[in-house]
Parts: sequence; structure tokens; C-alpha cells
Amino acid sequence: MVLPSSSRPTRWVRAARPLALAAALVACAVPAGAAVVHTELATPLTTSANLGGGCCDGTGVWFNPLTGYAETRGFFFPDPLYEDGKFFLLQDVITYGAPQAQIFVQGFFSRGNGVVYASDVNLNPAWFGAGAFIGPGTGFQSPGAGFPDIGPLFGNGTPDRGFLGLTIRDPAGTSPADIFYGFAEVTIHPDWSMSLHAFAYENVRGQGITTFTSPIAEPATAALWAVGLVALGGLVRRRPGAR
Repeated sequence: MVLPSSSRPTRWVRAARPLALAAALVACAVPAGAAVVHTELATPLTTSANLGGGCCDGTGVWFNPLTGYAETRGFFFPDPLYEDGKFFLLQDVITYGAPQAQIFVQGFFSRGNGVVYASDVNLNPAWFGAGAFIGPGTGFQSPGAGFPDIGPLFGNGTPDRGFLGLTIRDPAGTSPADIFYGFAEVTIHPDWSMSLHAFAYENVRGQGITTFTSPIAEPATAALWAVGLVALGGLVRRRPGAR
């Protein structure tokens, strides 16, 4: 039996099917509630000269990806000082007799808070470019095992815009392994002060994150939508009378 024209699936209905399939695949591939939580600062925060070193002077940029908190401070430390996900960027001008860019972890190491080091023989924070993956197996991850130095005397940073890898304890977790992976997007200036532009973390424990400079779809999501769009293009190019 031939269906009346009003009962036949129209071309746009056929074309929509691949998109529905792609959406279903996305729902299956990405854990429920999975998201990159990204905080972009309207105005970058820049470190000032810290005359006491990180141990004795709070001058610098403080931030916490878990809460979205970010501020520049003078001498006095914030309250609370220690908190899961809290970090401290500074320009130490006293310890080495020359400016040194550093990052201090203000969440307890024993809880899994830390930075990603370059390797087990280069125990300074790794310096990443855009599009880098930060997750299990990236660099060397042993909170508190290394040093806070980013550069220039020690460390891996260069005067440029880049990323620092972070491990952040999920406050709801029960062990140091219950961490989120994240990053801080910073510019290192020629005088080794730093400007914080943004920070982010993947809100699924143990799931890696890819560095980026503006909000974009997660790679798995983007790839699956692309499958649907390619299929859609193929159907639209078919001849009107094709079956």
C-alpha cells in the first residue's frame, strides 16, 4: 500500500533522525551531570612583588576553581587559609634575590590537592599549551613531592600565555584519590609576574580535562554531534525521488 503524501515521512523528518541518534549517543557516552566548570575573569588578576616569600606574605593572586573565588591580596592571608581547591600565585622577589614565579597549593596535600609536575625527575609544575590533556598519567602526580617554582631560575614556565595543571580534592570524597582535574590559565610576563585569566575543572572524579582559552564543547560531545551532522548532509544531498 502506498501511503498518502501527507502520511509519508518528510525529508526534514528523515534528516532529523541522525541528529536524534547523535544526541542519544552523547547521552550514553558522557556521564550524567558531567561538565567542565569554567570561570573566566572579566579582568585578569596580576601578581605584585611578594617581599616575604610564600610562607610569610599573602601578596599575590588567590583562587579556587571549586567555588569560583579569585582575588588579589596584600600582606594578610585569606581566611580560611587552607581549603580544598585553593591556590596562590605569587612573584617571589626575596628568596632567590631575583623575581621568581611560583604557585602554592593551599589545599592539604594529604587530601589529594596539588599541581601536576613535569616528571619524577623534574619536580616543578608542568607548563602546558592550549589543547593539552591533563588527567591520569599526565606528568608526575604526587601532591607535595615537588616545588612551587614556575620560573625563571627553576621551573618550566616561559614568558607567554599557558596553563598549569591542577588536582583538586572533591570535598565530598572519602580518599585522596577522589580528585577532579583542572587547570589555571595564566600569562607569565617578562618580569615574572603573572596574570590569571581563567580556571576550570572537570566535575567527574578522575576524568581528564583539555586546556582551552574559551568555553567549547567537550571533545566527546563535539565528535558525536559531528557524526550526526555528516549523516544529515548525506541525506540532504540525496535526489528528491530517491528511496
